[in-house]
Amino acid sequence: MAAEGSRAADVRRAGWLALVASVLTVGLIAYGSWVRVSGSGLGCPDWPLCEGVLVPEIQGATAIEFGHRVYAGITMLIVAAAAAFAFRARAHDRLTSHLLVGALAAILVQAVLGGITVLTELHSMVRLAHLTFSLLTLALLTGGAVRALDVRLSPAPDARRWRALVIAAAFVVLAGGTIVGTGHSAGCPGLPLCDSRSSTEAAWLHLVHRAAATALLLALVWTAWQARDKGGWMLRMSVIAALLAAAQFTVGVSAVAFRLPQELRIMHLGLAATVWWAVVAQWSFALLGRNR
Repeated sequence: MAAEGSRAADVRRAGWLALVASVLTVGLIAYGSWVRVSGSGLGCPDWPLCEGVLVPEIQGATAIEFGHRVYAGITMLIVAAAAAFAFRARAHDRLTSHLLVGALAAILVQAVLGGITVLTELHSMVRLAHLTFSLLTLALLTGGAVRALDVRLSPAPDARRWRALVIAAAFVVLAGGTIVGTGHSAGCPGLPLCDSRSSTEAAWLHLVHRAAATALLLALVWTAWQARDKGGWMLRMSVIAALLAAAQFTVGVSAVAFRLPQELRIMHLGLAATVWWAVVAQWSFALLGRNR
């Protein structure tokens, strides 16, 4: 009995650490956006060292990029601790172990891709892969935290609907990442549609991104509206997801209207990460409610 209680305690420790790491991962994604829009991606032109040393002179672009690496390192250590506790208790809860060990693997791949991004002088497709693994890490941490802490909503959300919303949210974020990676961030200065100033490629990329973002926002608002009869935390979480999507949509439109100021571009990706976090959390609640 004592051993069983110890394993259960390890699972809960893993859950709390995963929750902390997920919060840090949202911040890490936003910080990565700051590195990009401030032009600091090559502030440390080598990897894993920075300017050939472990701790460089902290100033300008080097300070921003080195700070990102330190932040990522701290997050990685917390993910590793969560994975270690979950793995130690794998006989008690195998799914939590799989999720959090998977999160550790994903963040390690993400770190390597960050290094390759520097070594390839910010290659666009490597940056997109880096963002993809950031989203995967956040999803696995969120699912692991929900499972380990046994967080449930009553009644449980509709698993199929939230799975579809997770897919839609991933598409919206990665479509935006493709626009950035291909150098078309400023390629569609018109609102609501592109105009003669846009190339054909930029116009299509922005059209797909804007249409998908609009559809996701409407779907989340409709889901929140339908949840009004359920009440409780199911309604609250649905409303939070819809409000985050509305804020992210508003910031995206404002960024175009005000000619892409750095602050709005950082907020745009940061809010996109929180929307992703919210929909993944709802899907996790739905799966937990269905499986248990």
